[in-house]
Formats: sequence, C-alpha cells, structure tokens
Amino acid sequence: MSQVRQVGLLAAGCQPWNKDVCAASGDRFAYCATLAIYIYQLDHRYNEFKLHAIMSEHKKTITAISWCPHNPDLFASGSTDNLVIIWNVAEQKVIAKLDRARPPSPKIIYIKIINIIEENIHNSEMQWII
Repeated sequence: MSQVRQVGLLAAGCQPWNKDVCAASGDRFAYCATLAIYIYQLDHRYNEFKLHAIMSEHKKTITAISWCPHNPDLFASGSTDNLVIIWNVAEQKVIAKLDRARPPSPKIIYIKIINIIEENIHNSEMQWII
C-alpha cells in the first residue's frame, strides 16, 4: 500500500492575492479563507505544522489578520462585516468583538491602533498596532 503525503494546501476560499490574510507568531501561523481562519501549530516531535484550530465567526469576507505582539495566544481579524474580532487561540474562542463604522479597505490594514481591554488575560488596557 502506498503512502500519501500532503505537500501543499490551498483551501477553498483562500485569498492568495491578499497578503494581509496570512500571519505568523512563534510556532504558529494562520491564514484566512473567505469566512474561516485556519491556525497551524508546529509539532516539534515530527518537525511539521499541523492544523490546530479552525475559527469562524465573521459573516462576510475576512480581509486581514494580525497576531498580538504582546501575547502569542491572541490575534485579531477584520472583515467586511464591519467587525474586528479578538480571538484566543489556546482556548479557541472569541474574547472581544469591536464594531466598526465602515468596512476595512483590502489594501490598507483595517486599523492602525486599537485599544483593547484584555479582561480575560491581564484586566488591563494595551495598545495593539495592526
């Protein structure tokens, strides 16, 4: 019986033309399909990335993602549904939703600076450049 080995991946809905829908932090990387974010984590035992989580909450096309520079378990996603969602990868859940007045531009990162209250982490305010 022959073995099949995956050598590439391009999920349905992937946006290869948009550089803002792929991000990495430490031993994780994430990329977006149209409505879902795929999180991969390095498996040190086999020295390869494995699917860790699929996060889906946006109702319209995801246009940008960014890892938190202060906490490797958090990342933000922006979408044409006018929401910026803050995710906790370790717990695989949404920790905050920020409603925006207008949709983000696909050519400009959706927010320059966000003030986020990290109630579940440090109970303090921090600035997050994305």
